[in-house]
Amino acid sequence: MMSIMPEAPTEEAVQKFTAFRARRDDSVRGPQGPLALALTHWVLESQQIDGVPGVWAQSETNGGLTVTAAAADGIIVDGREVDGTVEVASRASMAPSSVHFADGRTAFVIDSSVVGKPGETEYALRVWDAERAEHLGFTEIAAFDFDAEWQLTGTYEQVDGGVAFEHGRSQGDRTDSAVTPGVVRFEHEGQQFELLALPDGDTLQIVFADATTGSETYGVGRFLYARPAADGSVELDFNRAVVPPCSFSDQFNCPLPPASNRFPFAVTAGEKKPMFAESASDGA
Repeated sequence: MMSIMPEAPTEEAVQKFTAFRARRDDSVRGPQGPLALALTHWVLESQQIDGVPGVWAQSETNGGLTVTAAAADGIIVDGREVDGTVEVASRASMAPSSVHFADGRTAFVIDSSVVGKPGETEYALRVWDAERAEHLGFTEIAAFDFDAEWQLTGTYEQVDGGVAFEHGRSQGDRTDSAVTPGVVRFEHEGQQFELLALPDGDTLQIVFADATTGSETYGVGRFLYARPAADGSVELDFNRAVVPPCSFSDQFNCPLPPASNRFPFAVTAGEKKPMFAESASDGA
């Protein structure tokens, strides 16, 4: 059920890993990368938001929010200056809105499905500050060296109706329910393991913990993304395991690993933790 690639990494494998690490560093430092998330504010009634111009409210006609502001407030929605009340469509809509503020920050609206909030749909404004990484003193994401032994091949079995499971969140004590379209099985040191994954388009998002979690690696766990092949095989390259967004900003509420995804062994591959300069005034 599992095959291990040659222990000695090929030059091509190392080059691909190096390129992946460079892309990953660029993405977390991006203007709307996880380091840049400065605020997530759920708007339940018409209100002002600390540090954000305008008055924000839930839209009564569209999926999203409205903002009421004067031209002097310097808010641009979908390329147009706000002078009055304007609809701000959520990311889940057919035409999501973009928001720019005069100080260079950007924003968009998310709905409650993004973070698994149950019940009626709610909307939040997410504000991004491209300079936040520098303010935090972010230096790098510490990671294990490439190790070909952690490039595994498992099998994916689709299940009619999916498999229901529960998982926690990095904030709060609520338990969320989820359904995975199938299960991933792999073998490690003669023992078989079965993984439950969150669907992410045609990709599976595997949230896992292992014997390094909370010590050598980030305490919430790590994410691994995999795409099943047509023949049912699935590559599990733990060298590409990444720390979750909540390791960069407490404005994210990340899923926790379900019980089946908590390994008794140490996965000494992939990312460890974000690193910040000791002189930084605050952290993520």
